[in-house]
Amino acid sequence: MRTQSDGVTAVTHPLRAAERARNHRRTPVRRLRLALAVFAIGIGAAVILQASWRSVASNKVQTRAANAPLVLDKPRFTGVLKDGRPFLITAERAERDLKDEDLVRLTAPVLVRGYGQPNPSQATAKTGLYREAEHTLLLTDDVKITSGEGYDFDAPRALIDMRTGAVSGDAGIAGSGPKGSTRANAYDVTDQGDRVVLKGRVRTRLEPRP
Repeated sequence: MRTQSDGVTAVTHPLRAAERARNHRRTPVRRLRLALAVFAIGIGAAVILQASWRSVASNKVQTRAANAPLVLDKPRFTGVLKDGRPFLITAERAERDLKDEDLVRLTAPVLVRGYGQPNPSQATAKTGLYREAEHTLLLTDDVKITSGEGYDFDAPRALIDMRTGAVSGDAGIAGSGPKGSTRANAYDVTDQGDRVVLKGRVRTRLEPRP
């Protein structure tokens, strides 16, 4: 004989079982939704980080480019002196100074005055500083000057005016040629080499004429 309470209990048990079954099916779905949400958040964060990294990297590249000096390999500078003689400056390397745009640092510079003409003169050094606004070339470290008349000079420094062609130095000079040899503490060469002024402990030796 079934009582009323037994009927209620019998009905309740299938409902609870069905609810548990639905909940059991919903659990993986909820987990999947949660996983997808976490995955989406991770993708979004990765995209933001990647964009930020690219922006930072781009800024670093632009900053480095802005701070990098302008460097030229095998440069050539040409012009004409005030007296009409053409000149040519070459070097292994030229680097413009970051703080002073007017200053160009040269490695192994070579200056040829009277380029393309008979009896040109040449000056070489290990390093040099070329100032465009002042039109001067300062040669330093093992300076060697060769004139068209056959004279060779050695000097620690040589300051050359690229407008007039005048050469001067205040750290000594020593040289020799067909007519003799000379040595001094300072020198000035002007008028296309026709006027030479030696200063300080000047010693000159003239070769006798044959």
